[in-house]
Amino acid sequence: MSTHSLRDLRTNLGSTVRQVALTGEEAIVTDSGTEIAVIISMEDYERLHEHADVADALGLSTRRSTSDDYLTLTEMIAALQQAERASA
Repeated sequence: MSTHSLRDLRTNLGSTVRQVALTGEEAIVTDSGTEIAVIISMEDYERLHEHADVADALGLSTRRSTSDDYLTLTEMIAALQQAERASA
């Protein structure tokens, strides 16, 4: 995972996006030191969308909206993969 300021991305966006696409590692975008966005590969983006229905079935969105508790991206992917294995 890499971290890039908005200022850095003004001059290096193309190379940063190509690196994310090539390696699959996300790039965190910061503004004045605060993490504000993430750049992910198309493969990761598509995988997240494929699992959206499973996430709804697991009630993850409800859990997040009704609690201060949250899941990291890694935890969410692990939960989705476990649900897929259970339904297979």
